[in-house]
Amino acid sequence: MNKQSVGNSRDTSTGMIIPVGQSQGATSRIFPHILDAISQIQQFYVIEASGQEIPDDFLTIRGKLNFFNVGFGAGFLEALVFALIMSLILILSSDDITRQAIAKYFPMINSSLFLWVINLLPVIISGGLCSYLSRNYIGKITKKAIDSFLLGRVFSLILKGLLLCFLMIWVSNCINPDSAWHFAQVVSLKKYHISIRIYYILLSVKPLLVKRAYELLAVFGLAVIMPFLFIWGVALVRKIKASRGHALMGV
Repeated sequence: MNKQSVGNSRDTSTGMIIPVGQSQGATSRIFPHILDAISQIQQFYVIEASGQEIPDDFLTIRGKLNFFNVGFGAGFLEALVFALIMSLILILSSDDITRQAIAKYFPMINSSLFLWVINLLPVIISGGLCSYLSRNYIGKITKKAIDSFLLGRVFSLILKGLLLCFLMIWVSNCINPDSAWHFAQVVSLKKYHISIRIYYILLSVKPLLVKRAYELLAVFGLAVIMPFLFIWGVALVRKIKASRGHALMGV
């Protein structure tokens, strides 16, 4: 592959020719799937790992912003799915009747460890995909694309984590016997037996909300830090091995 082919590379995720130095950037879509961004990064990696030099202006400011947007969208979706699963698990953890009814058909629901693993699945999967990029962390353009992508994910997780934390604490403060009963009646359309169940579930969830809010911050904190540590750690190990190799060859 020569520099001319690099200057007119094709984005396989969008089918678009991307000329060097143009404002179109690396990807034209604001929120493509996370796999689209990873595929684009892999294309940069293949070019730079083969020894070809990509000009600095290949990844424009708009291109970096689009990678940032991809990471932001991925982090937002990750946090949203995490919050939805956590809400269901909160109900199961506070309502033994519902939990035991489900346990008749799925006994593992009684395992707190199993519930935590299910709750963390969105973070584990997304973090794993981000950490997978560590093998591609080579070359100036590839590194810039990965850093922009991860930075967008970081901003999204921090923003969503803080919002969810404050929301959960606020909801916990709002729950009292009167508000719980009023909410239960509205949701159940004033059907007494259903209202009673919802009422007791809300009162049982109240003390768990603050605890889960701080656990959520801790989980999101790890989700933010781990990909950076893994990617930069692998890059550092690779750099040390390369330095030792050059030193041995010099000897």
